[in-house]
Amino acid sequence: MAAISAPVLLLVMSMGIEVAHWSVAQIELQRSADMAALAGASALARNASVQQAASAAADVAEVDNITGTAARSWDPAALVLSDNNVTVTITNGVHNAADPAVLVAARQQVPLWFSRILTFATGISLGSTAMAELGPQPCILTLGGSGTGLTASGNPVIDLNGCSAYSDSTIKVSGSATFDASALYAGGTISIGSNVTGTATNPSKQVTGATPLPDPYANDQALQSALSRASCAPAQLPAVSGNTVTLDPNTCYGSISISGSQVLSFNGPGLYTINGSLKVSGNTGTSLSGSGITVVSTGAVSITGNFNSGTVSLTAATVTTAQNGAVPGVLFATTSTQSDTIGGGTPVPFTGLIYTPNASLSFSGTPMSGGTGCAKIIAKSVTVVGNANLASTCSSYQLTSFGNIPNASLIQLVE
Repeated sequence: MAAISAPVLLLVMSMGIEVAHWSVAQIELQRSADMAALAGASALARNASVQQAASAAADVAEVDNITGTAARSWDPAALVLSDNNVTVTITNGVHNAADPAVLVAARQQVPLWFSRILTFATGISLGSTAMAELGPQPCILTLGGSGTGLTASGNPVIDLNGCSAYSDSTIKVSGSATFDASALYAGGTISIGSNVTGTATNPSKQVTGATPLPDPYANDQALQSALSRASCAPAQLPAVSGNTVTLDPNTCYGSISISGSQVLSFNGPGLYTINGSLKVSGNTGTSLSGSGITVVSTGAVSITGNFNSGTVSLTAATVTTAQNGAVPGVLFATTSTQSDTIGGGTPVPFTGLIYTPNASLSFSGTPMSGGTGCAKIIAKSVTVVGNANLASTCSSYQLTSFGNIPNASLIQLVE
């Protein structure tokens, strides 16, 4: 009986050992995927591009013995990096859809030993996934190192959809404002009036003495190159037909001022350069529209007034729609030190980034800027005396993540 049962017992024991080996390999593979996802999120926190962050995740996976390839492929539309047995996707977060996240899927082939007696297969394929989420990301970043970076007064409604506000100096909110945000970060102090309501009033969401953030786009080649083109010699006046003023991409214009019942139209996707200022004073019938555009100027941007029966529709290009020199995600950018203004009695919606690092930006009246998608501001300072509605679901626009946020939960594994 012992002789008969011994082979069966040995086979059962060997299968147990092999299955245990699979379990150990699965745990090691999961650990590798976890470390790769954290590495990718850490790269985003250091202001790396989405492609650089995906490559950082793949690098760690390869170091941890997940087989890669010398010829990785990157899909800029889907934000997916393929590297043989590892796939890295830059996506939206689980806890907060406005947060960027790094999803790593790893595979590994484990050879079969004793179980080859029962099958013709030579190995078993194991798979693991891990996601690291980065957040909350700022919708508002003020770069002035002194004075008040973010000011809100009166009774505005400030809604930062799933994102935060970050000031290199101080934050002061007074009056009867309603202020909702995932968090507030300030290099100096944060002052919230007693009549202010909203989630941003929660002391647990307020961080003072935060490390000042550098301009995340100071070394961005695409944006800085576009800005340099605004210092051009204006060679053409805008085309005027009736009450419509039409601008063409990749054409150098001087200062532009629109008022009354005029219509300002950006003629198709692309980069629009203005060596001067852009001023739109809304009134009955005034319209301002452009899709897939980037507007760079050497002067201030001012969009104010009551547009009433007119319309405002301003949208930056995505990665897949960018053409004619447009910078994905960037709507307005200026090197001017003159104050910029968005305000009026009717909403002024926009999608994308407003970049004015050397000047103040004010919201007045009752504008509604942005929404539930992608609407961000980088300015020297920001003043809000009207409504502001911003969001940072910007993965399809490849806007830079603003790193070094002093939060213990900045980067976390979520699956």
